[in-house]
Amino acid sequence: MPGGVGPREILTHSQKVCRLYKKAYRTTENWAPERWMFRFNAVVLRGRFDETKSIKDMRVLAKMLEEGEKECWEQQHYDPSVFKTDPGGIVYNREAVAPDWVFDQWHPWEKVQTMDFFESRQKLKAEFNEYYEKSLTKKYQPEAPAQ
Repeated sequence: MPGGVGPREILTHSQKVCRLYKKAYRTTENWAPERWMFRFNAVVLRGRFDETKSIKDMRVLAKMLEEGEKECWEQQHYDPSVFKTDPGGIVYNREAVAPDWVFDQWHPWEKVQTMDFFESRQKLKAEFNEYYEKSLTKKYQPEAPAQ
């Protein structure tokens, strides 16, 4: 859940229900010691959500959603599993992506080792510069003042 200040995104009722289902599913997965127990509890959870499909009164559905979020909050695991690439995971933000200009700083002896990459890169840079000169520089020229 995103924290901090600022506007929150507007979610429809169905989006909130889908997020609640996913959170409840993950919570069920965290609490189950064995896979077969988790699968059984997941089917029961799905059944609980499917029971409410026929209800059309939004007031009742909103109240049920609020109660479901409260129940999910109360049942949350004390040490939930976190995917490795998610925030809090062991490899989150591990791979640093270097900006493109770093390749320009390489020594020619280093560039020779991966010549095909640098040749295609030079070709792409030339194509981009040509595109930039043809279209973008003319597109954003200030207009001549009307006299």
